Amino acid sequence: MLYIILTLVLLALSALLFTSRFKAFTHRYEVACNFILTLIATLVGVLLAIAISNYDADRKEIKDLIKVLHAAEAVVEESLDYSIRLHEAYQQNIEEYGDKQAFFARNPLVYPQYLDNMLTQNLVSKNLSVEGLSELNEHLIILQRSKKVEPEAFIASMLYIKQILILERQYQSAELSVQDYQQLQDEYEERLAGQ
Repeated sequence: MLYIILTLVLLALSALLFTSRFKAFTHRYEVACNFILTLIATLVGVLLAIAISNYDADRKEIKDLIKVLHAAEAVVEESLDYSIRLHEAYQQNIEEYGDKQAFFARNPLVYPQYLDNMLTQNLVSKNLSVEGLSELNEHLIILQRSKKVEPEAFIASMLYIKQILILERQYQSAELSVQDYQQLQDEYEERLAGQ
């Protein structure tokens, strides 16, 4: 953005040389004016090239982030599916398996380790929304603490993380505005608190 503003300022300054007010000056110092206009044209070209390059780099980073979010969704989906099945198996055979904490200590729910690795990547920490980053970190802590002792909380947090990843991907893809993103995130959080 700075490069575009600087380019517009240089173009405005060079346009002044073509006004009637500076006509005598441009005729008197014709060589200097030509040199200045050539210099300005070169600077404008360089600044526009830099602005376009930066824009392309930012778009590529967002595309890469969306790919990482897709992968994270898949990992969470698999972990969630396995965890739900394990919890259902325990619920169906409570008498056989006995103590819930002992069962889940022997058979821990699947923690999505990929999310920890994902959040340490520079690409993710730099481009993820503040809300998404803080919610993911908060719920990863809940997952760590509940995987062996509280499967219901673990599964609820996994469902919430899945929704946050979907919202973040839609937000990064410009399918959601900031307001829509925050509203949907608040709705999911209220549902989680109500469980």
